[in-house]
Amino acid sequence: MIKIKNWNFSIILTIIFIVFGIFLYTLFDPVKSTELLSTLYRNAAVIFESTFQYGTLVLIAFLIIFALSPKGSKVISITGRDKYSYISWGFMIFTAGMGASILYWAPIEWAYYFNEPPTGIKNNDEMIKNYAISYSNFHWGISGWALYCLPALAFAISLIKNPDNPLTFSGIFIGNVKKYKFLGWILDLIFIVSIISGAAIAIGLSFPLIAKIFSTIFNISFSINFQFMVLLLCLLIVAVTTALGLTKGIKKLSEFNIYLVIFLLGFILINGNTADLLNYSYVSLKTLFSNFFEMSTLTNDVFVQDWTVFYWAWWMALSPFVGTFVVNISNGKTLRELILGTVFIGAFGSMLHFLIIGNYSFYLFSNDIVNVIALISSGETNTAIVNIIGTLPFRNFILLVYAIVMIIFMCTTYNSCAYVLAASSMKTTSNEPDILLRILFSIVLMVLPGLFLVVDGFELTKNILLLSSIPLIFIFVAMIYFSIKNV
Repeated sequence: MIKIKNWNFSIILTIIFIVFGIFLYTLFDPVKSTELLSTLYRNAAVIFESTFQYGTLVLIAFLIIFALSPKGSKVISITGRDKYSYISWGFMIFTAGMGASILYWAPIEWAYYFNEPPTGIKNNDEMIKNYAISYSNFHWGISGWALYCLPALAFAISLIKNPDNPLTFSGIFIGNVKKYKFLGWILDLIFIVSIISGAAIAIGLSFPLIAKIFSTIFNISFSINFQFMVLLLCLLIVAVTTALGLTKGIKKLSEFNIYLVIFLLGFILINGNTADLLNYSYVSLKTLFSNFFEMSTLTNDVFVQDWTVFYWAWWMALSPFVGTFVVNISNGKTLRELILGTVFIGAFGSMLHFLIIGNYSFYLFSNDIVNVIALISSGETNTAIVNIIGTLPFRNFILLVYAIVMIIFMCTTYNSCAYVLAASSMKTTSNEPDILLRILFSIVLMVLPGLFLVVDGFELTKNILLLSSIPLIFIFVAMIYFSIKNV
């Protein structure tokens, strides 16, 4: 039964105003809005570059120390949540590193780093190649997963302290104390805006690629109208599954999708010149481990400001959403297991995509099969990905599987995302969030990605993402303090 009186209209209306305000402002004056946001991004990246870099490194150290300390032995107990075996739990953490956006970046990310390497290695061709195939693993490795892990840790401690606390920032710091209601409102607003801005990039990058794959397979014109139809299809699937409450069906679909991903990775590894892929993986990991500290502390560099700062902001923006997922599957686990499992198993799940798909792409470029660099330089990113995957045997079949995997990931992930956003927009957490509210957030999630059809959506949402993540820096510091104080 829908109970609108339980909706927190002040937060909901503020979110709608912000999202549609940005959309309309950009739509009516794309040039001026893009220039303004780019300037704000550049200034913010310079100012907060060191904070993101050193802060993330300090966070890794904090989490490891916390996990190995006596505090790490505290057991998470959540009423009404299933307890999973270590194998099932580890598998779910592993698959949390998979998603539609990683299938976009895995084949092509190294090419951006090849074209725009860090300043200190621009005159060394061998280092440029090695860093190009290793930096993806840095950006998707333990540093990123440490950023995901902190909210999960804070949520877990909050629930240990009070099982009735909601899994939101206000739930961590305020709980049910009514006299701090306005502060709680601010915290929940930041919580929701950060997730929406992080999701906008993931969705916005994914649906044009899905459209490109379908246009290639079925010989359909890759027009704006066709891309818009694909975006509407994704919205329709998310909204319908939300409206029908197909929780069990979504879970089974997600599990089936994991097997498709494993099939894809295995198929590429076997058919993609395995010896070269393993060799590139060795070089990539060796470069990463040898230069991890240097990569983590590099500052005053445009490369870091363009890429590493963006990635740490993206991880931070989505961390509240991922944190709720990790906590909900970690009933019965210790805080130590939550930390080590999230950081290391999650990182392995993400890095595996780049070690296989990314290195296969690099192999194709190195052997003059697909000129990935030229395609990326000319802005043909989706064409580059289609051409890379299209070199595999059973071309159309593998492309179709690739597209289906992305669609399922988009729909299952953002169905859950809409649930989290709706739950945090209710006045009380004692009941399930209303279906109508979840449908509303399904629509809101798709608004900003629509800008990818009219402007350089990646740059635009990247700029919005960094700006919206700045308040999270202070919240992350507060979560570290909260975690130390309350265990």
